[in-house]
Amino acid sequence: MANIALLRQSPRCVQCGNMVFISPEWSESAKDQKTIHIWHCLVCGHEFETIDELLEHKPSDAELIEKFMPNLLVA
Repeated sequence: MANIALLRQSPRCVQCGNMVFISPEWSESAKDQKTIHIWHCLVCGHEFETIDELLEHKPSDAELIEKFMPNLLVA
């Protein structure tokens, strides 16, 4: 199951450091499961972008083997 990296605090303006509490001015999906957000600081007027990545758990070989080939007793 995928987890979205967006589960974090609102970003801070890189110019003045104030929290940006409203939603991004623009969001766009990019390749490699990334989302680019354009923010506009209402205090100083600076615009900046953040990038969020969709973090997907990739099972290890051991996890795959356990799931599809559980321990078998061999006599």
